[in-house]
Amino acid sequence: MESKATADDLTSLAASFPLLVYDHGEQPDNSQTLLSVADGSSHIYRVSELQNCRCLETPRGLVFIADTSSLQCSLWNPQTGEKIPLPALDKPLPEYCRCLLSDTISSPDCLVLINDLTQPELLFCHVRGGSKWTSQTYDVGLHIIPGSPEPPTKRYICNMAAVQGKFYFMEAPDEVGVFSFVQDPEPRLEMTSFAAPSPDYSSGAPQDANLHYLLESSQELFLVSLFFPGCKFDRVEEVCTYRMDFLKQQWCEVIELGDRAFLLGPHSFAASCSAGEHGLKMGCVYFAFDLFGNINNFQVFDLVEDTRELIGPGQDIPLPARKPFWMVPACP
Repeated sequence: MESKATADDLTSLAASFPLLVYDHGEQPDNSQTLLSVADGSSHIYRVSELQNCRCLETPRGLVFIADTSSLQCSLWNPQTGEKIPLPALDKPLPEYCRCLLSDTISSPDCLVLINDLTQPELLFCHVRGGSKWTSQTYDVGLHIIPGSPEPPTKRYICNMAAVQGKFYFMEAPDEVGVFSFVQDPEPRLEMTSFAAPSPDYSSGAPQDANLHYLLESSQELFLVSLFFPGCKFDRVEEVCTYRMDFLKQQWCEVIELGDRAFLLGPHSFAASCSAGEHGLKMGCVYFAFDLFGNINNFQVFDLVEDTRELIGPGQDIPLPARKPFWMVPACP
C-alpha cells in the first residue's frame, strides 16, 4: 500500500519504524519513499531534514544533520521531531563518512563520532555540553597491494560499533581495536587493542568474498559475517553471527538471537532492535545493501530456520540517488 506525498513531519510514522528510506535526490518534488519493513507499507514524504543537509543515520535511531551552508549541526529524532543542537563544523563533512553515538543520549558522557571513510581521521564532540569538535588522526598501518607499482596508502577504519561508551573495530583478522575517550588535559580518543581469534566459520564451501558488520545489541558486541560464493556479490551463501565474550576475548557463535532483529545496510551500518515490539521476524538478519545499485530489494535471513527471503517494495519506485538507508527506532 502506498500513500501520497504529504507534509514532512515523520512523527505520524513513529509506529512504523524501522523504515528503509529511498532518497531520490533533487527530482521535481524532492521526495523520499519510506518503506516500513514490518507491514510492507510505503509512504512518499518530503522530509525537510533531508533537504540542503548532510544526514548520517546512526544505529541508535537518531540522525546527525549538518546544514550544507551554515555547517550548523544537530541530532534529530525522526520519531518525535526533537532536535539536539551540536556545535557547528569547521569544514564540510567528508564525502563518505559514518556517524556513531558512544552511548544512549541520556548518558552525560555520550559522544558523537564522525568516522571518515576515506582517510584515517575521526571527528567527535559531546552531545551534552560540547562546545567544539575535536579532530584526531590515527594509525592502523599501511595498505599494500602486492605487485602494484603504486606506493602504500594509509589504512582507515570502515567497520566500527559503539558499546557502553567505547568504539570497537576490527584492526586485523585476529585483533579487535578499541577507542576510549580520555581527557588529559585535552580531549582525545585513546586507541588500544586485544587479541581475539577470528571465528571458525561453519560452512565448508569455498567462499572467496565476504562482508563483516560490527554492532551493539543489549550492551553487547556482535559480529555478523555474510559470505558470497566465489567473487560474486549477487547472492549471499551464508550468514553467521557471533557475540564477543570479553572475559575469554573470543567470538562465540550465536544462532538464536531471541527477540532481536539485526538491520544491515551500506557503509557498514548495523543496528539492532526488538523484533516483537516493532513487528519484525524474531532472530532474523535484514540485509538492505545492493552492491550493484540496480535493485531496491532487501533480504531477510532466518538464522534458526536457515531460510532466506527476498523482499521488495510493493510498487515500482525509481532507483534512489543514494543507496537505501535505515531509520531505526530511537534508543532513549
